[in-house]
Parts: sequence; C-alpha cells; structure tokens
Amino acid sequence: MEQKSRPSGSVSARGSAPARQSGGYVQYRLGRLIKVVRPTPIYQRPDPRAPVYWHVPARYYLMMQRQQGNWCGVLMQNGALGWLPRRAVQITRYEVVYTLPRGVDPNYVTRLAMQYLGTRYRWGGNDPRTGVDCSGFVKLVYEQLGIRLPRRAREQALKGIPINRIEHLQPGDRLYFAVKGKTIDHTGIYIGDGYFIHSARSRGGVAIDHLSHPLYRRSLVAARR
Repeated sequence: MEQKSRPSGSVSARGSAPARQSGGYVQYRLGRLIKVVRPTPIYQRPDPRAPVYWHVPARYYLMMQRQQGNWCGVLMQNGALGWLPRRAVQITRYEVVYTLPRGVDPNYVTRLAMQYLGTRYRWGGNDPRTGVDCSGFVKLVYEQLGIRLPRRAREQALKGIPINRIEHLQPGDRLYFAVKGKTIDHTGIYIGDGYFIHSARSRGGVAIDHLSHPLYRRSLVAARR
C-alpha cells in the first residue's frame, strides 16, 4: 500500500550540516538539486521491493541528501528519506546552501520555501494542508519571515526593492511573471543558480523550475527583494 508522503526540501537537524563558517555566520548545506528525467516511484528503502512513498513525474526537481550505490536519497515531507534509482535522475551542479547567523538553530531553514516542495496546487489556496496557488505560496513563506505581502501577485510586485538584472538575483528574491499577457499573473521565489520555486497548476503544486525554460525566460517581468 502506498504512503502519501511527498518529497520536501525541508531539513531536519540530521539533514543540515554546516558547510562553512565565516565571521558571525554559518553556511548550512541542504543538499544537491536533482532533476527527475523519467517518472519513477520513490521508495522507502533503496530496494525496488520496498513500499512506495510517491510516484514522482518527470521534470520534477528534488533535494538529494545522500547517495548509496545506484540510489539517490531525498528528504520527504514526513522527515524520512525516500529513494530513487540513480538512472531516473539527472544530478545538477547546484548545491543549495543557506547562510544563517551563528547560533541560530538550523531548523529555522525548515520554515522557508523549500519545506513546501510537493504541496498541491489549489487556486486561491493559502493553506499548505489543502493546497496553495502561486501568490498564496509566496505570501505564506514571507509571512514566516515576518514580512506581510498583499495576496495578489501583481500587488506583491509593487513591494520591495526592484532587481533589474537577472545576474543580480539572490536566493530569496521574489520573481514576477506575465505568462498570459502583459499583466503579472504568476510569482515564485528565487533559490539560486537560475532555479526558482513556485506553485503552478501545470506542475501540480509547489515545484522547482529554471529561468532558462522558454516560458519563464520570456515572461519574467519583475523581481523584488
């Protein structure tokens, strides 16, 4: 019987390791971003006979935290490690790292955007238990950082410091797109190296995509910090 836990980028204390310390800050390595290249089950153990957590579609990005032989271990929303065959994924060069003040509990990271990876899409949704849409997702994440944003994407785009060049983007910046016309109708959060996380109907929920994708490359119209 399948268990319905879905993939997550969230990190428990055992899942985050200090990567580098500098001055009053510590960098925590969350894992390596991997891209699913063919639909595949995520197993509870690195064994094709093990129970299945979830069937992940192609073009889905996950956070890999461990490799074991021909298997890749990714963190699930329930805190467990799920396993995919190595042949089903492409390992990117991007290591996701968060920089936190020294002494801050690394579990703080779990309250950021990556913990919602795999949350279902729901138009008008604000609750990760039942689903969120793009602007609801961004609003939810920033509220946990103490920043209140309007509910609609085009109103959110009026808040914050404008970032006018893609090469100046930093993880945590908000991205705004005009996908269907000239009006802003979509938003997400930049996570680095051209990748961003967003809730999209076409992806079934919160997922990671890259700004090099033709749809997002041509429709990105604003970024805010």
